[in-house]
Amino acid sequence: MTDLNKYYLIEDESKLEIPEYIDRPEFVRNKSMGYSLQIAGWFIFMWLFMPLITLFFWWVEGKTIYQQMVIQAAPDSQLSLMNIIVMIAIFIGGLLLWATYNWVRFHGEDRRKAPLAIDEKQLASSFKVNSLDILNMQQAKNMTLYYDVEGKLEFFEVNHQLKKRISA
Repeated sequence: MTDLNKYYLIEDESKLEIPEYIDRPEFVRNKSMGYSLQIAGWFIFMWLFMPLITLFFWWVEGKTIYQQMVIQAAPDSQLSLMNIIVMIAIFIGGLLLWATYNWVRFHGEDRRKAPLAIDEKQLASSFKVNSLDILNMQQAKNMTLYYDVEGKLEFFEVNHQLKKRISA
């Protein structure tokens, strides 16, 4: 019965042990400085302790890998350390052969070509607008194109002014 009386709700605020700065926001003058110090503290924490934590995990995992690959593995099993080293060497050799073949075959060649230049009439016909609108679009700093569901240009805005409604 004494345990139930131990926990009770304190309704008188004078009996609470609350620091003054919680109820009085004028004590907290510069919140941005506090947040900046908190961020700086986290960066310092990560700069100091993350390398140590990383080294610890490398050590633990290294022990685990050594235990499983060297001590527990049988020398004639498929996943023995020697078989894995041979497989890795074969894969590396295959990649080096492929890279050498590609270098010999394509060295010094640039097979990329620039697209052919088209004039305003061809560009206007592909967008289904007139040539004057294409010139306005080319000179615009900001442009927004509006397409319908079928992918056809409905209208466009040039420099945030609605210029033309395209008819189908």
